[in-house]
Amino acid sequence: MAIFVAVIYLRFFGVSGALKQMTPLDIIVNFLLSAILSDFILDKHIGVLDFVVVVMIYGALLYVLNRLTFNTNIGRRIFIGTPRIIIQNGKIDEEMMSRLHISAHDLALAMRGQGVRSIKDIEMAQIEPNGDFTIVKKGAKKYSVVIIDNGDVDRDALAKIHRSQTWLKKELKKKKIRDIDEILIAQWHNNRLQIVKKNT
Repeated sequence: MAIFVAVIYLRFFGVSGALKQMTPLDIIVNFLLSAILSDFILDKHIGVLDFVVVVMIYGALLYVLNRLTFNTNIGRRIFIGTPRIIIQNGKIDEEMMSRLHISAHDLALAMRGQGVRSIKDIEMAQIEPNGDFTIVKKGAKKYSVVIIDNGDVDRDALAKIHRSQTWLKKELKKKKIRDIDEILIAQWHNNRLQIVKKNT
């Protein structure tokens, strides 16, 4: 019974199939689900109905929080996080490195791993929400920056490309887009704003 309910839970409440795609929220709730399953299997005083109700509550909560995570900017900030820039134009942000507990040794190790010999060769370096270290060398093609995700504007991304929300509104007006919710994704790449609209 416990295994059957767990399978139904994982199938219908939006838990990612691969560990690398799971958010911290998914992992935490799955650990809690494991605890619930263990209690149900080991404690004979817990009824089937009680077990199902608890699992359904956890499932519904996870579903709602996952929707917030992937459909709102504030949800992504809370449950996934945002990239943190530690080097910009060859200059180290010492305060950010201190906040992230990154040492000079950690930085040097990451640089060697990506074939970078000097900090002066780095255009931009950032720590991704999953902990990966991304380095863009000077003269290399820059990564695209997503500034609108499913109708939600990322203000940090705008700041990264040195643009404002006023600028964004003007650009959308030029492209005859009245409602930002029409946009599935908008990214800044090679000094151009690229927009993909939602299918309606």
